[in-house]
Amino acid sequence: MDRPNPGHQSTQQASWQRLVESHETLASNRMKFSITLSEMSDFLSNYVKSKEAIRRKLRDTEQRYQKAIEESESLLEKARAKYEVQCTEWERLLLKTGGGKPDGAFASAATSASGATHSTTSSAMTKTKNVSNAVSGIFGKHKGSTQESLERLGQEAGVKAKVANEAYKRLLQQTNSMRRDFYDVQLPKILASVMGLIEEVDQFLKFSLGKYAYTYESAILADAITLKPMDGAGMPGMVEMVGEIDSKADLDAYLMATAKHGGRINRASIPYKEYEMSTTARLYASPKRIFGVPLDAQLERDQQQVPLIIVKCADAVEAFGLQNEGIYRQSGQSSQVNKLRNEFDLDAEVVDLQVNACTSDVNNVTGVLKMYLRELPGGLIPVAQHGVMLSYFPVEDLEPGVAASADAATAMQDYDRDQDLGLAQRISGMANAIRSMPLPNRNTLAFLLAHLDKVQAFQEFNMMNSENLSIVFGPTILPAGNNPANAAVDIRRSAKVVRFMLDNRRAIFDAV
Repeated sequence: MDRPNPGHQSTQQASWQRLVESHETLASNRMKFSITLSEMSDFLSNYVKSKEAIRRKLRDTEQRYQKAIEESESLLEKARAKYEVQCTEWERLLLKTGGGKPDGAFASAATSASGATHSTTSSAMTKTKNVSNAVSGIFGKHKGSTQESLERLGQEAGVKAKVANEAYKRLLQQTNSMRRDFYDVQLPKILASVMGLIEEVDQFLKFSLGKYAYTYESAILADAITLKPMDGAGMPGMVEMVGEIDSKADLDAYLMATAKHGGRINRASIPYKEYEMSTTARLYASPKRIFGVPLDAQLERDQQQVPLIIVKCADAVEAFGLQNEGIYRQSGQSSQVNKLRNEFDLDAEVVDLQVNACTSDVNNVTGVLKMYLRELPGGLIPVAQHGVMLSYFPVEDLEPGVAASADAATAMQDYDRDQDLGLAQRISGMANAIRSMPLPNRNTLAFLLAHLDKVQAFQEFNMMNSENLSIVFGPTILPAGNNPANAAVDIRRSAKVVRFMLDNRRAIFDAV
């Protein structure tokens, strides 16, 4: 369905797109319905919390009034019991005195007490038997008392009865007032509030259910209109959408469009397409070896006059190592030198010593250069010229007794340029020998000696004069012969040749 069809949309694509749009509309309707339900649920939850708080407040108010009334009635009952006990004791004393007339205050108290206790006579009579024993005990204590003592006791009992009566009436009045206020005023208010709350909750619940019913009906109706629009709406329903698919017309349109835009079929043979390998992979597949490869062969292959490894190493040394003490005499790290060797042996042209991590120590660069010269087949100076050059520095020129020494480098002595054949004869002979060398060897030797001449120009810093450089490069440029007995002598003679060429480089190559 997502396949592009420029200029024409099939009936199946059009119907499918409208079906998808209808389903998106249905999903939107249900999403709106769910959002409405969620909002109603949140509102109902908050409403319940608020009404529950009101209900609890009304309940707490009613319980507070009930508790206050119960406490007041409890105190009233205690005051009434105390009052009855005092009156009973007073009554017994009056009877004991044998008809003594009480004064006006005591009579008034008795009358008032009689009126006040009229409502509680029945309950007081039930307690008479319980109190009579206590009164008899009191009279028993005063059995031998005089009439005056009994009258005094009677008066005291009357006072106590009067005090108890006043306390009892005061609590009775307070309790009845609280009861009237609660049952006549507060309780009707509380009940009216509860009824109002019930009616409000009932109405709200009814409203919420009505809203839910309306929302649900609206969602169902919206789905129904989406599935089957009303007549006159100009929109087809899902069934009509599917019915509008005309597969034959779609196929005919596709074939016509293909015939129009497809063009002719190319029946030619498929050409071979070579796989494009990465640069690194191509180097590993077809390396440009230089170590152990004859000088003329590699220069002809690479279209160079001087091997790139010598050029790049010399440039690196001249840029970073001319002032390094012991340059070319110090050895680099074996692992880093071998890594540089492998890189040069793949393709010397792609090696960049300016950014290579191995060149952090310039001795690694000098190490790989010396290794290349040592492994050069036939040496940098061919065998034919090798013997000619050594002939200008015979064994007799060496210090007696040192020719057979094993440590040739430490025993090397300065030579005298003005002895033997003479300086001019040696320069001429060296120039002739170099001239007779193959062109690749001659160009490479000239470049290398020019580079070493620059190195010795900084001997004040690097401590590498022509003598020290000749000790390093003599055996490398002119390797010793196959006779081990003459190896030490050959090394010294090779060093003399290299030193002579360094000291007289310009004169020799001007004569070449």
